[in-house]
Amino acid sequence: MSIQIVTDSTVQLTPDELATLPITVVPLVVRLGKQEFLNDGIQITNTQFLSHLVNDDELPKTSQPSIGQFLEVFDQLGQNGDEVLCLNLTHFLSGTVNAARQAADMSDTKVTVVDSLSIDRGLAFQVITAAKLAKNGAPLETILNAIDLHRSHTEIYVFLNTLENLIRGGRISKAAGGIANLLNIKVMAEVKDGELRVAAKGRGKRFIRKEVDELVDRIQTVAPAKVGLTHVDNLTQASEVANRIKSALPDTLVTIHEAGPVISTYTSVGALAIEFYTD
Repeated sequence: MSIQIVTDSTVQLTPDELATLPITVVPLVVRLGKQEFLNDGIQITNTQFLSHLVNDDELPKTSQPSIGQFLEVFDQLGQNGDEVLCLNLTHFLSGTVNAARQAADMSDTKVTVVDSLSIDRGLAFQVITAAKLAKNGAPLETILNAIDLHRSHTEIYVFLNTLENLIRGGRISKAAGGIANLLNIKVMAEVKDGELRVAAKGRGKRFIRKEVDELVDRIQTVAPAKVGLTHVDNLTQASEVANRIKSALPDTLVTIHEAGPVISTYTSVGALAIEFYTD
C-alpha cells in the first residue's frame, strides 16, 4: 500500500514534477458568461483566458471542484488499497478544502485532507515534498510533519496593479483594500496564515519596483532553498527577478510560472507573485 497525493489546480507544478511524482490534480471551474470550463489547461488555455480577462465586460467567475469530482478521484486511487493525502489551497480563498473533506467522508478510501493555508507555488512546495516522501515509502506522519515545516517556512508576496478584481470577486474586503483601488495605487499583498492581506501600498510603478527590489535583496540574504515566481502576462519582470536571484544564489531552485485562470481572475494583468521556502 502506498500514499497518493491529490491537490487542486491552483497549484503551480512543472510538467516534470507532474510526470515523475504521484500527484493527481483536481481542477477548479472557471465561468465566462454562460460558458463553463475546467481549470485544467486543456478546456481553456492561459492565453485564451487572458484574452477574456482583458476584453470581456463581466469578470470571470470561479468555483471549487464539486464533491463528486473529489469522490471519483479518491475512489479510483484507493481501488488497490492505496490511501490518499489531499492538499488544497487555503480556505480563506476557496471552499475547495471543504469539498474535499466532504468527499473524504463519503469515500471508501482512507483519505487525509489538509488545508495548506497556501496557494500557487507555495502550495506546490508542500505537494512536491509530500509526493517525494510518499514515493519513497515514508509513513503519513512523517509526510504531515514535513508539510507543517514547509507551511511555517514559506513566504508568499503578490504585487498587484489593482485590488479591483479581488474586491469584486469577494477575496478581499473593501476595508482591507482601503484606497488601493483609487488614484493609481499599487499593492504588495502577503499570504499570512492562509489569508491574503495588504502588506504595503503606494502610488505608481516606482513603488512596485522598490518593494520588489527590497524583497529580492532579502531573498539574496536569507538564501532560500526554493523560489517560485508566478506572473500574469508579466514574463519580463518575472525573468528579471529570476535572473537576479540565480546570479546571487546559483544553488537555489528558481522556477517561473504563468498564472492559470483562477489566479489571474483575482490578481489581474501585470501581477507578480514571489514565493520562497527557507529550510
